[in-house]
Amino acid sequence: MSHPAAIASAETMAFLRAVVAREEALMVRCQDPLAALFLGCKHRLLNAIGMQGVIRWLLHFAAPGSYGFAVTRTRHFDEVLLRESRAGIEQLVLLGAGYDSRPYRFRKALTKVKIFEIDHPGTQARKRSILQRSGQPAPTNLTYIPVDFNRQSLQAALAEHGFSLQRRTLFLWEGVSYYLAQPVVEEVLDFVGACARGSSIVFDYALRRFVNGDTSTYGGKHIARWLKRIGEPFLFGLDPGETMGFVRKRGLTILSDLGAEQLEQSYLKIKDDGLLQKTLGHVRMAHAATLAGRRNALALGPRHPTHRRFMED
Repeated sequence: MSHPAAIASAETMAFLRAVVAREEALMVRCQDPLAALFLGCKHRLLNAIGMQGVIRWLLHFAAPGSYGFAVTRTRHFDEVLLRESRAGIEQLVLLGAGYDSRPYRFRKALTKVKIFEIDHPGTQARKRSILQRSGQPAPTNLTYIPVDFNRQSLQAALAEHGFSLQRRTLFLWEGVSYYLAQPVVEEVLDFVGACARGSSIVFDYALRRFVNGDTSTYGGKHIARWLKRIGEPFLFGLDPGETMGFVRKRGLTILSDLGAEQLEQSYLKIKDDGLLQKTLGHVRMAHAATLAGRRNALALGPRHPTHRRFMED
C-alpha cells in the first residue's frame, strides 16, 4: 500500500476510536481522547456533529461490526497493555503504530518501560508533527523508529535504538497479520519467541475460512467487498483449533484467544444489560507469551520480507 493509503487507513481507525470514545452507553467507556487530533476535515466534521446514534447507524449500514470492532480491539489491547505493565514488562514495541496514542494515554503506567514505536517514515512524521502542534510532549521513554523495510530489518532497526532481547517485552500488533503471507507472520512471531522469558505479543488474526472465501460471519460480506474494491485481500488466517499449535512452533504459548462472542460479552455490554452492537465475526484476538526456558537465536535478520503492509494499521 502506498504512503497516502497508509495514512488514510490510520485516519479511518483514529476516526472510529474518536467516535466510540463518546459512547456513553457502554458499561465501561472506550476512551482515546487523542484520536480526534489526527482527523482530516471530513472526519473532523462528522465527529463534531455529535449525533452518536446517527453516526453509529451510518457506520453499521456501511460496514456491520466495524463500530463494535473498534471498541473491542481498542479495549482489549489497552487491557493487555495495562496488565503487562503491572506485571513488570521492561520494553514495549508498537509494530505499525499508525495513530496509536497508548504511550501518551498510559504515560504514568509506562513510566519505567522503554517504548519503541515502529512505523512507515511518512506516517510517523505526520503523527509526530500533529502531536507537537497540539502541545502533546512526547514521553521521555518513547523512541520513534521510522523504518523502510525495503532497506532494513526489524531486528536491525530495534537493535540500533537500544532494544534488548534479554528484557521482558510486550509487542502490540494491530490490524496487520491478515494482510501478510504466512511466512512473514511466522518470522514476526519467531522474533517474539526469541525474546526474554515473560515477553509476549497481542495481535488480531482472521479466520482461515474467511480468507478462503467464506463470508458468512457477521460483517463478512461487507468487509470482503471492501477488500476486493481496494485490492488488498486477506492472505493469512487460522482456525481457532490450530492457533495454539501454530504459535508453539514459534516458541510461544497462548494466554488468551478470544472470538467475537467473548469479545462482545467482555467489552460491548451496555447499561441496560444488552449489547451496544456486534463485532466482526471473522477476526479473533490472541495474546501469546514466550515459552519458559526457550533460549534460541531466532530473530528477524536480513531475510525479513519487505511486505508493503507489514507496518500498516
